[in-house]
Amino acid sequence: MSFAIIQTSPVNHAAIWHGQDMLLALASVDLNPQLILTGAAVQAWLSNQDQQRHGQSLHKRYALLELFDCPNVWIQASEYLAAGGPDSNWIATVEVIDDELWSARLEEFQHVLRY
Repeated sequence: MSFAIIQTSPVNHAAIWHGQDMLLALASVDLNPQLILTGAAVQAWLSNQDQQRHGQSLHKRYALLELFDCPNVWIQASEYLAAGGPDSNWIATVEVIDDELWSARLEEFQHVLRY
């Protein structure tokens, strides 16, 4: 079973935390979901965009994905470049997906959840 979590919300919106909660829940039961950031959510992967909620760091919670052996986050090439590309200070490795391949790669998943 393959899961993708697509996050589209800005870092200051509650939905970014809800999506992250689902992402970590799936990861904790070894389902290794694919995190996909698009739209305003791309900012969540920039080091200067960390947010705090109830004493928890958005970025530190994302760092848990590495402990669960989840794949690198996907970002569409055009959005990656718009956010500064390789010159930006990303919090972890990014897999840049070519714009032409974006739809085909999304079709690979059996379950897609959007937050």
